[in-house]
Amino acid sequence: MSDLKKASDRLEQAVDRLDKALANGQASRQDAHAPALARAITAVERERDTLLADLEALRVERTRLTRALAEATERQAATRQANEAVAERLDDAIGSLRGILGV
Repeated sequence: MSDLKKASDRLEQAVDRLDKALANGQASRQDAHAPALARAITAVERERDTLLADLEALRVERTRLTRALAEATERQAATRQANEAVAERLDDAIGSLRGILGV
């Protein structure tokens, strides 16, 4: 075998070993990151669950506030009607008093 062929074979073997070492290194790095990744996923899932619970609580609160607003609006409308009736009666009374007093 020529020296060039021997050098080429050795280079090819070295590249193969380098490829294998690189593949093994990536796999072991991924394995090393797996626990940290699992902890991060667990933390994100907990945060998601907390946010979902908060969202549900906000929906319940919104429903309660919507009812309270509707009730307050009804009371306000009833109060407005009562105020208008009282104002009308007062205007009538004032008109009657002016008529009696001749003013």
